Amino acid sequence: MPENVNTSSLATAVEDLSEDNRQTMVKVDHVSMIFNMASEQLNSLKEYAIQIARRKLFFEGFTALDDVSFEVKKGDVFGIIGTNGSGKSTMLKIIAGVLEPTKGTCEINGNIAPLIELGAGFDTELSARENIYLNGALLGYSKEFINDHFDEIVEFAEIEKFLDMPLKNYSSGMVARIAFAIATVIVPEILVVDEVLSVGDFMFQKKCEDRISELIEKHGVTVLIVSHSNAQVERLCNKVIWIEKGHTRMMGDAASVCRVYGGLGGRTGSPEAEQRVFDALQRGKEHDEGDFSAIAGDDANGTAVQLASRGWENGFDTAVVVNGSTHVNAIVSNGFAGIFDAPILPVKPDRTPDAVASILREAKPSTIFFVDCDGIAFNPLDDLMSLSWKPTVIPFVGLDGAFNLSVAIHNYGAAHDLWSDETIIVDFEDNAESLTAAALACAKHCPIFVTHGEASLDQVEKAFSLGRHKHALVIGNTADRAIDAHLSELGIEVERIAYGSPQKTCIEVCERTLALTQKKGSANRATELCVASLSLSQWPELLGCGAYAAKRGGALLLENPTDLDDIAQCLDFVERSSAQVDKLVFIGKESGVARLDRELLVEALDDARSGR
Repeated sequence: MPENVNTSSLATAVEDLSEDNRQTMVKVDHVSMIFNMASEQLNSLKEYAIQIARRKLFFEGFTALDDVSFEVKKGDVFGIIGTNGSGKSTMLKIIAGVLEPTKGTCEINGNIAPLIELGAGFDTELSARENIYLNGALLGYSKEFINDHFDEIVEFAEIEKFLDMPLKNYSSGMVARIAFAIATVIVPEILVVDEVLSVGDFMFQKKCEDRISELIEKHGVTVLIVSHSNAQVERLCNKVIWIEKGHTRMMGDAASVCRVYGGLGGRTGSPEAEQRVFDALQRGKEHDEGDFSAIAGDDANGTAVQLASRGWENGFDTAVVVNGSTHVNAIVSNGFAGIFDAPILPVKPDRTPDAVASILREAKPSTIFFVDCDGIAFNPLDDLMSLSWKPTVIPFVGLDGAFNLSVAIHNYGAAHDLWSDETIIVDFEDNAESLTAAALACAKHCPIFVTHGEASLDQVEKAFSLGRHKHALVIGNTADRAIDAHLSELGIEVERIAYGSPQKTCIEVCERTLALTQKKGSANRATELCVASLSLSQWPELLGCGAYAAKRGGALLLENPTDLDDIAQCLDFVERSSAQVDKLVFIGKESGVARLDRELLVEALDDARSGR
C-alpha cells in the first residue's frame, strides 16, 4: 500500500522497490535546489555594481526543489510530471550535471545524453552542415565520429535539400530535427529528455518517440522523460514521480500516478478537497457499465434529439421547440415540458436542423410550443406552421427580454389553470443556478421567472396574482433581494436557496428535485441522475436536460471541472443519493465532464452501495 514520503499536504504514494535488484543508474538523494533572487528590480549593470559595493543588495531564496529522493533502475523509463514551475526541468538539469544541488546528492552510473535544450549552441549564421559539426563538438563528438554518422543524421532530420542553407532560414521544427538527430546518434546508457517530444510537427514527434522506443527496446537504455502530456508519459514510462511546487507529491507505477495527476494536476481547492479527490483517485477500480451511460450528439441539437429519443421512446404528443441561440428560451419552457410531458428541442435561428425535423415527423405531436425571446427564428417557425399533420403551434416570440418572456409563459399557463401554487425565480446572468432549476420546474409543474438585475416588482406582483401562487422559491444570490421582501409583504411564502458557491446551490436544488421526482416516479423505472459540466461552453448541450432528468425520475447535477472543492461536493452528493439513484447519465461530450471525473463519480456511487 502507498506510504507517506514527505510533508506534502497530500498523502504521497510510493511504490515498494525493496526487492528490485537491478542496477541503480540514477540516485537522487534528498536533493534541494534554492535559487537566490534579488529582492529589488535593477535596470542596469551599473546599478547592480553600486548596490553590491554598498552592500545594499539583498537576495531572497526561491526553493525550486525541496528534499526530493528517488532511484532509477537500469532499463526503467522514468517519467517526471508536474505543472509549470514545479521543478521538473531543474531536476533534469541536476541529473544532467548542468546544475549543482544546494543540498543532497545525485549519483549517475553510466554515460548520459541530455536532450534538455534542443538547438543550444547552434549558430544561425552558419549552414546546417556546419552546425552539425559545431553542435556535435559541443556534445563531445569527434570530427571523425560526425563524419561516420553524418549521413545518418541528415537522413533522420530530413534536411538533405537544405544542408547548405543558413540556419536562420530554417523553421524551429527543422532546427529541432537537426538537434535531436545529433543528440541521439549515439546509444547512451542514460537518456534524459525534457519536452523534446512536444517540438516540431506531429510526424516529427512520432519519429522522435520511435527513436527513443528503439533505444529502450533494442539497447536497454535507461530513460528519464519530462513531458506535459500525461497520456504520453503513461504510454512510454513504467515509473513516474509527480513533483509539485518542489515537493514529491506521488511516486509509483505510471498508470497510478498519471491517473491521480490527471485528476488533480493544475486544479485548485482546499487541502481537505484535495485529499478527498486524491483518495478517490487512488482506488481506481473497475465498475459496472450498467451503472452509467452517456448521451452526446455531434452538436447541441444532436444531444437534445438523443435526449428526446431516449426519454420519450414511445413518442410524445406535445413538443417544446426553442431558439437555441440563448438558453433562456429553454429554461423558461421547462414548466410546459413538465406539465405536458414534452421534450425540449432546440433549433437554429435560421433553420430547423435535420435531426429535429426528423424526430418531429416521427412523433407527429399534436401541439408544439415555440419559444423565441428575440423573435429572430423566422424560418423554423415557418417550418412548424407548414408541417403536414397540421399541429397546433403556440408561439412565444419577440417579447423583449428574458423577464417578459417568462411573464408571458406564466400568464398563458395561469389563464389555462396549468400551474401549481409555487413558482421559481432565478436571475439570468449566465449562472448555473438557472440551469439546475430547469429539472425542478419540470417536476413541480411551475413556471420560472427570469430576472436580470433589478426586477419590476409591479410585474412580479401582477404575475403572482394571476397565478394564485402561494409559494416562491428564489434560487441563487444574484436574483434581486427586493423580490423576497416584496412577495413576503403580499403574503407569499418565500424561500431562497443560495450559498457561497454556485456548486453548493446546485446540489441543494438537485437534492430537492431528486426527492420530488422520486415521489412521482414509477416503481419500475430506473432513476437517472444526469451529470453535466458547469462550464459555460457546455451549456448549449444542456437545453433539453431538465425535461429529460424529470422524465427519468432524476435530477440535473452540474459539476465544476476546475475546482476540487466542487468535485468533492459532487462526490459526497452522489454517495448520499446512492439509495435513490440507479445510474448516472453524463450529458454532452467528454470535454464537459472529463473521463476521469466520470470514473470518480461512478466509483462514488458503487462505493456507497457496497458500504465502503
